Amino acid sequence: MKKIFLYFLFASSAFFSCENSDDTLFEESADTRLNAALASYEKLLVEAPHGWNAIIYPKGGGSYGFHFKFNDQNRVVMYSDFTAESAAKPKESSYRLKAMQTPSLIFDTYSYLHVLSDPDNEVNGGVLGEGLQSDFEFSIFPDSLKEETVTFVGRKNQSRLVLTKATQAQAAAYASGDLAKAVLFNNISKYQTYFRRITLGNVTYEITPNQLNRTIKLTWLEGNVPKTFTTGYYFAGASLVFLKPLVNGSQTINGFTNFTWNANSMQLRFSGGGANTVVQEAIKPISVDLAAARRWWREPVESGGYWRSLNGFHVKGVDDAFGVKDLSYEGNPYYRYLYQPGGDTSYEIFAPLFVVDDALSLIYGHLGEPPVFTADGRIIYTAYATTGPVPMNGPAVNSANLLYDKSGFYLIQTSETTYDMVSAKDAKAWISWQ
Repeated sequence: MKKIFLYFLFASSAFFSCENSDDTLFEESADTRLNAALASYEKLLVEAPHGWNAIIYPKGGGSYGFHFKFNDQNRVVMYSDFTAESAAKPKESSYRLKAMQTPSLIFDTYSYLHVLSDPDNEVNGGVLGEGLQSDFEFSIFPDSLKEETVTFVGRKNQSRLVLTKATQAQAAAYASGDLAKAVLFNNISKYQTYFRRITLGNVTYEITPNQLNRTIKLTWLEGNVPKTFTTGYYFAGASLVFLKPLVNGSQTINGFTNFTWNANSMQLRFSGGGANTVVQEAIKPISVDLAAARRWWREPVESGGYWRSLNGFHVKGVDDAFGVKDLSYEGNPYYRYLYQPGGDTSYEIFAPLFVVDDALSLIYGHLGEPPVFTADGRIIYTAYATTGPVPMNGPAVNSANLLYDKSGFYLIQTSETTYDMVSAKDAKAWISWQ
């Protein structure tokens, strides 16, 4: 949900000085000591015989796995679990250690690490101008340097980068393409239905991955009572690793491995918790949150905000199926699609927002009557009229036609501030709101 707040940041700085230099306390100058420290940091990075396994936690959320191999010529070779290509193909770039406000490790040519920080949201799916709010310049703090593990903090976004010495077997696994095998998991997004289920042991789980935020939600039933578990994850070697394990009775699941993908049958198989499984499609939630639709609708009514979506509807495996991101109005670019409930008496607004003269503008849209909430947890919308110069066809019309389908939608709360709205007709269409 989007509301507009204004923040004013007042910065002040203090300057301290003293007449006497503390250099007299040491036999060597400050510069000499600093250069020696930088040399020792480089030695630590370079002399790891099999490189370093790494996890970065961007400010924007999620966790991403890397493997680094540094040399003493300021070059680093890396793998990344961000895409199938970066998992299979090593990329070499440069790095340097430099004295800034603190000793710093800087990846100074474009690399897989920079992809997370790229301001072009088409590159990483993040925020326009900010990417995933990650870093490629990191401060080094001596107390975070250990023989087997090193932790860095991003200079701009305070992302945390944790390096752990790799074993010979782990380094060989990256070189042989095991990481690329693990990211076969991402093919789960090719399933056409929103709801997908796996059975591990005697338990059937609904599995809901968020591949941008790197989270997995598992939902199951104990009798008629729904249980949920959510964890972050990253890829390492041939495995998807949970940041925290799921302990369900005698079953412990630390992640998934042994991935196979059959492109002909569109089936993903893997192992977890000592059992093998295959991902199956489903057309409704394993347990419907009967209050979710009304909760989603009431929130902006009470706060005066609205829900927004970047991509519009995902339909039958296609993101932005109707091409709303290609919309423009008299040369003014598209910003987001919005839905603003009108309360119990006013009309709903479903419309694209455009950027006009550096401000957001609602040019045209579709109006709806207050929706119906069914006893089985669906929300059903009814069209009323249009406002402004609505095109006769194209993305806006196609989006409205789907919204007003009489099968209605289930609302799935994916975080404290986000929901997915899934077609109750066949679960092959959905839109993500924030």
